[in-house]
Amino acid sequence: MLPRLYQYFLIYTNISKFFDIKIETSIDLHALSSYCKAAADPLRLQILRVLSRESFGVLELCGILGTAQPALSHHLKILSNAGLVETRREGTSIYYRRALIHEDDPLRSLRACLFEAVDESELAFDLVNGISQVHDNRHEQARTFFKRNADRFQNDQDLIAHYEQYAECLEGVLGNEQLNPQCRVIEIGPGGSDLILNLANRFNHILAIDNNREMLEKTRAKAAQANLLNVNYFEGELHQCEQLCDLLVLNMVLHHIASPARLFQEARLHLKPGGTLLVADLCSHDQVWTREACGDLWLGFNTEEMDSWATAAGFNIGHSQYLGLKNGFQVMVKTYKSTPEGEHHD
Repeated sequence: MLPRLYQYFLIYTNISKFFDIKIETSIDLHALSSYCKAAADPLRLQILRVLSRESFGVLELCGILGTAQPALSHHLKILSNAGLVETRREGTSIYYRRALIHEDDPLRSLRACLFEAVDESELAFDLVNGISQVHDNRHEQARTFFKRNADRFQNDQDLIAHYEQYAECLEGVLGNEQLNPQCRVIEIGPGGSDLILNLANRFNHILAIDNNREMLEKTRAKAAQANLLNVNYFEGELHQCEQLCDLLVLNMVLHHIASPARLFQEARLHLKPGGTLLVADLCSHDQVWTREACGDLWLGFNTEEMDSWATAAGFNIGHSQYLGLKNGFQVMVKTYKSTPEGEHHD
């Protein structure tokens, strides 16, 4: 892996004119020095590869990379000083992710070139297993919470964001998509929310998916009470379902998901070309109590991060609206369009 990565690095830095790439004349030599130092270590390149699509905590990275925490923290500090990784705070925990590249960054071409080279390397088998173990641990944490709290979850969730508070906002974004009533719709984890009723009244074919039987029964009971006959049910995970759809809905689900980035990838595979992914979730917040009360794995998301997962999965960014709630939380409602067949997605 490393010879190829260093080849990319040397080609860019020493023979940049070969690619007709112009390095900004206003470049900060100190920043360039930090960048070169950060890129000149095998373990740090592995860290960038692991962080290519999602966030991990320090202890999670220690397990994935088989590295002691003091050593890993040292490498993360170097990467952070070079602007190659960023942090996000989740309560008392710090998660690291690969830095987003901004247009006003004088080193943006260098960073993009390095990231592209890193991503061309194949993840080692032990790193893949380590990442899968982290996902499994997070997933089991969420499953355990819902198994123990299915009877009170909806009430606790409504304390944060009751569907009625943002229903008009969601309906407005969905209406902008002008979808055919014959569309096939999948909603992940509908639970006891009234959104399933609105979807069933708008579209003819609904599939409700949940990996928790008791939560799925709550959805079934709500649909039966409304005498809805166009809702089917699947107990399990999205990747276990073979049905394709025109609209896939994630309503207050993403912050319970072990790997949001991977769910975007799975959603892309289950959407027909030109299909729509609708996401309603919380913006980043610092209300740590939601972890215990609602089993939240993530304290909301920022738009840039969510958009980066979507574009990496092959979506085009669609409509969005933001709604501030009286309790201090903010809800974002966003749509993403699956690229049509034959269309190249940059």
